[in-house]
Amino acid sequence: MSAVSVIIPARDAEDTLARTLDSLLAQEMHDWHAVIVNDGSSDATGAIAGRYCDRDPRLAMVETGGLGLAAARNEGLRHARGNALFFIDSDDWIAPDHLKWLSIGLERDQAADASFCGYLRVTPAGKGFMPRFDPAIAVDPVGTFSRRNPLAPHGVLLRRDPVERLGGFDTAFRTCEDWDMWQRLALSGCAFVPIRDLHARYRLRPGSLSTDLVQLFGDAQRVIARGCFEAGLSAEAASTSFAWFELWCAAVAAGQGRAWRNDLRDFPQIALGPRDVASAARMILEAFCSGACRTPGELVPHWPQVSVSLAHLLQGRIAAQSQHSVVDAVAQMLGIVPGRLTELVSVVIPAYKADGFIAETLQSVMTQSHRALEIVVVDDGSPDATAAQVLKFAAEDPRIALMQQDNAGVAAARNRGWKCAASDLIAFVDADDLWAPTKIERQLAALKAAGERAGLAYTWYARIDEEGRVTSLSHRPRAEGDVLHAIMHGNFVGNGSAALMTREALEYAGGFDSSLHERGAQGCEDLAIYFRIAEKFRFALVPEPLTGYRVMDGNMSSDMLRMLRSFDLVAAEMAARYPQYRREILKGRKFYLEWSLLAAAERGDFRSMVKLLPEFLAQAPFAALGVLLTRVPRALVRGRRQRFSGGSRRRQGHVPVRFVIGSCEEGYGQGS
Repeated sequence: MSAVSVIIPARDAEDTLARTLDSLLAQEMHDWHAVIVNDGSSDATGAIAGRYCDRDPRLAMVETGGLGLAAARNEGLRHARGNALFFIDSDDWIAPDHLKWLSIGLERDQAADASFCGYLRVTPAGKGFMPRFDPAIAVDPVGTFSRRNPLAPHGVLLRRDPVERLGGFDTAFRTCEDWDMWQRLALSGCAFVPIRDLHARYRLRPGSLSTDLVQLFGDAQRVIARGCFEAGLSAEAASTSFAWFELWCAAVAAGQGRAWRNDLRDFPQIALGPRDVASAARMILEAFCSGACRTPGELVPHWPQVSVSLAHLLQGRIAAQSQHSVVDAVAQMLGIVPGRLTELVSVVIPAYKADGFIAETLQSVMTQSHRALEIVVVDDGSPDATAAQVLKFAAEDPRIALMQQDNAGVAAARNRGWKCAASDLIAFVDADDLWAPTKIERQLAALKAAGERAGLAYTWYARIDEEGRVTSLSHRPRAEGDVLHAIMHGNFVGNGSAALMTREALEYAGGFDSSLHERGAQGCEDLAIYFRIAEKFRFALVPEPLTGYRVMDGNMSSDMLRMLRSFDLVAAEMAARYPQYRREILKGRKFYLEWSLLAAAERGDFRSMVKLLPEFLAQAPFAALGVLLTRVPRALVRGRRQRFSGGSRRRQGHVPVRFVIGSCEEGYGQGS
């Protein structure tokens, strides 16, 4: 007998079923058996399911004749083999450790009948936003489920016996059948154990969120009425719960651009205290975005229309004295300053194995003085807790969205992020780098001042160590305006975290060059795109070190040999397109070799030094000998002193200071 039986009802799911099954086959826990219930599909759902069943004996398929979701789940239950039950719809998916952690939770607490986690809404473009987790379920399941349903079906692992004692799902429900099940389990005395930092993925599709909101509201009223009665709550409390759910339905409909009409005289107006405004605004924003299949950040360019829609749906539902406060609270969550023209900037953060640094990176972005930001983290197949770290921040800040993909390299991650960004102004920051609080504000001003042909604004940067301490400042380039000649001498921008670009410039450049990763030469994608943008667009400069560029052993820029291969590939493209600048390009390569050799010497990386030195000698023998005899010994001594003292790389006499970022405790700033 398998430990877990997975039940997957599927109807006309040819576009999504494979993703669901792939996520199941990728589970770190292997002791499961799955039943796919093909519920009268008229498309290729059955054929797809059949192919997967042929691939893995743990998968089986049964056929039903369009019985509906509740009945299909019950049919799967009849074929289940496991002592625990897991239900997942055919358009959702789970992370590889999902079943493992839910099972561990149930095993550790033998008194519990269910383990549960949070869930993450995911848009059609793949952006996950506003993760939801309600710990109150573990404390008061009856009270919680009498008023709301904070669970996704695939966020729960159930012991089999209690479900069978209740007779499975109630087929009288067309919607809310899962909520009804959780409530009946709670009323029968079942205990729920929470699994924190785990989120089921809930796919949003146009029309997928219970298209018939009238049916959804009617079913919810039945569940709420029974729950409030069984919990001993007053009729007034039940009416208030009805009013809250009706407001949620109205917000979903508003997000869908649909009319939603109820006789509001049937429900009390919701009175909000000062502390209730923020939670009401958050609930309305969640519902509106779910209906629209958009992230909160994607609403910002449409805020004039969105704010009118929100104000309209609040009329008659929220007490009049609180309506403006709720709309203002939504605006604040989005980084919008009421009455001021808002320029949205999309921030793209490619991340791979970044759980040690991404929290600080996110803090530096969230606390920008320019608050109107869409923050998109693209997790590039990280095997660590990078995604979990991001979701902790996303639970507090709705501007943050998480995208996930198989490992494809930094260029592919950046490209995926900017191509689905909501703004035409896009800034990139690596997941271990930092921004000073005024970076975006100053770049926007510089870009605007540079005129219509401006396609990129960059800042100077400070090198920082693992602790975020400044070890040195970058050189101070003055290149701005038409910079094609200057870029031939090398990457004066310096890194991938210092630039703000326009979508037009990115599209002209063809995005970041992902072929470098495919050729084992990842590293100079930023130089390649800066070069291509410089062919047509002007650069703007903010002459302040507003970017903290982290240099340490193990990050991508520390692999000198791969970086040199990457540089040579990009330089070859530059020379082929502009042979008249070949001399400048060679000078840039000489400078790059010198910098790489000295950096390797400081780290005591003699293997890289031995391989870099012949390249340097072949190109510039006299310069290479000079560096070898004078600067390399000093770099070796500096590095040895650093390793023995445990300090970071910094100039002699340099007083260590931390790179200054904003504080979340002080709010997100009140800038532009």
